[in-house]
Amino acid sequence: MGTKDPIRPLAGSPDHGFGFLGRLMHSVLAEYAGTVPLVPYLHLGQNTLPNPPFPMPAQVPFGDLSEGWRECGEDLAMFLQAGARALRNQAIPDISSFSEQIRLLQRVLRFDSIVMVWHDPGRTAFSLVALAVDRAGNALAGRIPADGTAADIEITDEEPTGDDKIVALLRDVLVAQYEWTSTAFGLP
Repeated sequence: MGTKDPIRPLAGSPDHGFGFLGRLMHSVLAEYAGTVPLVPYLHLGQNTLPNPPFPMPAQVPFGDLSEGWRECGEDLAMFLQAGARALRNQAIPDISSFSEQIRLLQRVLRFDSIVMVWHDPGRTAFSLVALAVDRAGNALAGRIPADGTAADIEITDEEPTGDDKIVALLRDVLVAQYEWTSTAFGLP
């Protein structure tokens, strides 16, 4: 899916009236337009909040999560709970094994938000849905029709009914990642 670049700038993505979080949501949904992902995909948003250093918003995909998805019985809540638990149980590395450049990048490229995109056959005409949350407490929902393009992306700040638990679990994954990175590399 999408490009192979590990960090994808959000410049040029429309914000749908929701600032950097809207740009992040649009950027992620646009990557999957015209596809039906078999597993949920997670993307972290870097520097999407206005904290110092100055925002350089971008997104970073988590990678292939298909094994974890199957291990959780394809249950969204269990999948997110397991993800947060795995992040919290991940060993803190010896940062001296990283170059000064990597250490600096880890301090200035904060993980402020997260988007999960997945195929939800229960949502009539929209085969692709997404939820985004940030550390400030904002949440967005997005969707794209099965045969839609990036021009058909719809984003709202109204949580879909029944997704409040998923939003809370997604925020927990974000917090776990932010805490791990902050502990390992320090804050900017």
